[in-house]
Amino acid sequence: MSAAKRFKRDFTPLETLPNELFLEIFSYISGVDTVHAFSGLNNRFQCLISDYCRTFNFESISKAKFDYIIRQQNIHQWRSLHLSDNDKTPGQVVYFFRLFSFVEKYTQLKTLSISNVTCNSSLLFLPKLKSFTHLVKLSIGSKLPLESLQHTIEHHCTHEHDLIWPKALKQLKVFITQPGDNSIVRTSLKDLSELISLTIYDGAWENPPPDGRIWEDLIVTSMPLLNKFEFCFKFWRDFSVTSDKNRIISTFSTPFYLQDKSWFVQCDTYHQQFSIAILYSLPFAFQHFDIVTHSFEDSISTVNTNNLLKKSYENVKQLTIDIPCENLNDTIISKNIIDLNLKFAGMSGKWIFSFTRIYQLTLGNQINISPEEFTRLLKYSPYLKSLVASYYTLQLVTNQWNDKIICELLSRKIRSLKISSDNCLDEYMKVHELLPITRVFHKGCYHLNISVYSRNIVAGLVLRSMGHLRSLKVRLKEHTNDMKITKEWLIKQNTKFEKLDCFITIDGNEYSFWFGRLR
Repeated sequence: MSAAKRFKRDFTPLETLPNELFLEIFSYISGVDTVHAFSGLNNRFQCLISDYCRTFNFESISKAKFDYIIRQQNIHQWRSLHLSDNDKTPGQVVYFFRLFSFVEKYTQLKTLSISNVTCNSSLLFLPKLKSFTHLVKLSIGSKLPLESLQHTIEHHCTHEHDLIWPKALKQLKVFITQPGDNSIVRTSLKDLSELISLTIYDGAWENPPPDGRIWEDLIVTSMPLLNKFEFCFKFWRDFSVTSDKNRIISTFSTPFYLQDKSWFVQCDTYHQQFSIAILYSLPFAFQHFDIVTHSFEDSISTVNTNNLLKKSYENVKQLTIDIPCENLNDTIISKNIIDLNLKFAGMSGKWIFSFTRIYQLTLGNQINISPEEFTRLLKYSPYLKSLVASYYTLQLVTNQWNDKIICELLSRKIRSLKISSDNCLDEYMKVHELLPITRVFHKGCYHLNISVYSRNIVAGLVLRSMGHLRSLKVRLKEHTNDMKITKEWLIKQNTKFEKLDCFITIDGNEYSFWFGRLR
């Protein structure tokens, strides 16, 4: 009997499947992907999408896809919205609130998350938040998840008055970058008697060493219901003048911390007299972790159970290595690390090649890595798509752009490229420096972040050569009122730019392009 007669192939038309099955499928994919995949098929699918797709996360989406979703959907029915001004979607927040300038169109939202937002764009929506009467979940500033309220104090968003939180607040996350803000935050917590969860990330190195007794007194007197206290305090220390790390640890080793609350800490330091240090709660609560010690054997911890130690760094996804680390905590090497930032001068730690799941790699200006080591790092990173490095560093690791294997690997793998500053006075790239960049990355680079001398380089080289860009951030050295980049100016340079679909935002001398169609 022939195979054709033995097996009868039956085909089930998509239309015959019940709605319940499609709703089950919708539950496994995002609202954005659902609308993009099923819109325009027929009236049945349009009704299903309209009735059941209420959650939309626009982080890292292309402008073309964003515009398509906006045209297909009725924003009145949305219940959850996530916007982002990250490098892949620069200007998205401004673009959205210009499209929907009338607040009554989206006050029905129950969840609103806006990440990577600048102070200028925040002015578009912050005054309107009081009109969001149905809002129960809000996140502004960082990408970290939020339960009740999250606030970021940044250097470009100074606060002239004391921080005032809603007194009924139960959960709070605060991120600090400026010296002195730690004491301001502590003062603001005195009226939060209902708080049950507090998370603080203090990245201001200039602050004095943390004192557990101060926090203990504050919690006992002002936050009696607090059962979760997660923190990371960074500080610059001179243990010969101030106190040693044993004394700092002792202030977090009282019966209040260890017995009443079961809150444990660890302190990592470098062996030099003048160096940076980090004291943090365990398990580590944040996505970004800095390695500041040459050996974790020198770290001091109040943890006394192996089970907690094994879970200490499960939340970490972004790892920064500030100094040569000979002995790494084994629990940090995990599949969760997707963003690796190498700042130190040598490659003594062979464990670096163990991070096989990284998506983004950042090479510091002082790093000393040979083309052979860089080749190995690229080959051991099959998921690598994003690269951040100075032009000098790229010259070093590619052997002046002459290593064909490395250039081919970069061309094939890298989708997002940021040329960082190399701390020199003249960080703006000239045409001859950009030529190897465009030659190597023009085929597959979707997102580019650079500094150049003039707008002529943007129109004459970057936009002409990098035909697959979805976003572009560029800083201009020559920048005056009569030398700005506008859509009208681009068309004057080349009539082909008439078909350029992009949204341009300006912040000082930095231009952000979010492309729908470049060619």
